[in-house]
Amino acid sequence: MLDTSIFNEIQKTDTLEGFPKFLQEWDEEFINRTKKIALFDKSITSKWTKYQKELFVKLLYHQRSHFDDVLWYMGNFAPDSATKEMILDNIRDEFGKGGRSHEKLYLDFANCMGIDLTYELIEEKFYLPFLREYNRGHLQWLRDHDWTHRLSAFAALERLDNVDYLNLKNVVESFNLEKVDVLFFKVHIYVKHFEGAQGCQLDQIWNEQPNIIHKVFNFIGDYQIEIWKKISDTILNHNLPD
Repeated sequence: MLDTSIFNEIQKTDTLEGFPKFLQEWDEEFINRTKKIALFDKSITSKWTKYQKELFVKLLYHQRSHFDDVLWYMGNFAPDSATKEMILDNIRDEFGKGGRSHEKLYLDFANCMGIDLTYELIEEKFYLPFLREYNRGHLQWLRDHDWTHRLSAFAALERLDNVDYLNLKNVVESFNLEKVDVLFFKVHIYVKHFEGAQGCQLDQIWNEQPNIIHKVFNFIGDYQIEIWKKISDTILNHNLPD
């Protein structure tokens, strides 16, 4: 079973109401759904072959490396300077400010696994069709909805970072490698981008149109669960010997 101790930072509070209560329940439901996915079961991932571990690293690269397209889309259609600044803050974080960019952190992690992904963003050797469809699906959804829906979706994606990267770090640690750079995962576990998005009228959307928050957050949660299932199935169906 999944080591649920990694979720200790997400604590249940029975006194919450309104938007905070919705977020807590949404977090808990998403966490419970991830527990049913083999990808996040360390009793399974700890037994993966070398090929499966490498495939995980290659597929995860494309699951997360195209978020810059979402940032670019959101920034171009942002309705005011405060929202544009929020997007720019996210982009600054992606570049690592004075340190290594998130891209470089991931490349360094991959190198620890013996995988060179330096030019994968250009070559796309491991950009499987279902991952391309997943990333394109986000952009198509943003295109087809108004700004209120877009901001809600963006906030939901940012909120998932904290849970998803706790899960992913747990996967990597189940490999029991002698030396691995997991800073990439740690950075995303503690990132506060959701708070930035929340400051751009998200609370107002909840107060005026809570049905939009419900609909959009549930869509994003479902969409994310589906990609983890597809990645999980792809890896498990490629159980080649070391």
